[in-house]
Amino acid sequence: MSRSSRTGDAIRVGVLGFGRWGRTWLPVLEAEPDVEVVAVAGGLSGATGPSGASSHPTLRTGVRHVGRWEDALDDLDAVLVTLPVPLHLAAAREAAARGLHVLLEKPAVLARGELAALEDVAARAPGVVMVCQNYRERPWARRVRVELTTLGPLTHVTVEIARRELLDGGRGALAHPLLDDLAIHHVDLLRHLTGQEAEVLAATSSRPPWTSYDGTPDAAALLRLSGGATVAMHGTWAARGRETPYDGDWTFRGERGLVEVRDLAVLRDDQVVAPARAVTPGVHDDTDLADVLRTFLAGIAGVPVLTDVAEHARSLRLLLDLRDATGLPPLGDAT
Repeated sequence: MSRSSRTGDAIRVGVLGFGRWGRTWLPVLEAEPDVEVVAVAGGLSGATGPSGASSHPTLRTGVRHVGRWEDALDDLDAVLVTLPVPLHLAAAREAAARGLHVLLEKPAVLARGELAALEDVAARAPGVVMVCQNYRERPWARRVRVELTTLGPLTHVTVEIARRELLDGGRGALAHPLLDDLAIHHVDLLRHLTGQEAEVLAATSSRPPWTSYDGTPDAAALLRLSGGATVAMHGTWAARGRETPYDGDWTFRGERGLVEVRDLAVLRDDQVVAPARAVTPGVHDDTDLADVLRTFLAGIAGVPVLTDVAEHARSLRLLLDLRDATGLPPLGDAT
């Protein structure tokens, strides 16, 4: 019997991948009384936190540290997978085969064959296999969902993402860092906020001459929602001048007016209805990750999770369609 099935025992979690996001997740896990971090896999030096500052967490006494994720799976109830994306499928497959619950960072995989294999893993798994779509938990996203219920039929949606380069974590060598790392949030939010599916009509990508990336960091796309509204998306991860939040700036036009998101503040017909949450410079706000963790724990207790692999697959296939439309070669499968 696993510890997670015995009343009163904390869920014993292993963190597979201890780079930037593994380190970000650690204090979130440690703050949850129903979780005990018992193992981490990955390096303990040379990584940075979300703000770009050096991050060297001290592991609590009794927490095992191993170099290989395969060596961290003993005596666990669940794993958090924050490994490089090409390792996600193998880690999820092995953990699920051992009967462990699995929480995957996004994107879960980056190739269609791997996605089909992950769906099979999730369908066969005795436990929860969930994907972290933490942007859904942001306060602005929750307010937009409410506002859109009174906006009437949508006609137009625009999304703009503009960030300066972030080369760590292997992003500098990605074929398209925006599409291969960040944009999964925005296509997932598009589906989540509108409650509609989408299809890609056209897309293109480009590489500004000043960028430090090896690959192509800019993309523009035209999509259509299942309700008929058109969606214009533009993103750059090599921005100069004003940046948007990673969440992006959004505009929704409908029969009864306009909803906008600017710098995380929500406006209805030019009036602020939900100001941006105040943040302390240099301090990462982990509230959304804590909400994801609580959803994962509820799933372990038997509550259906909304961001399971099947739901993530719908967003990821839309992203892969967008990527294909730019003319980029498909990423290789590691099935």
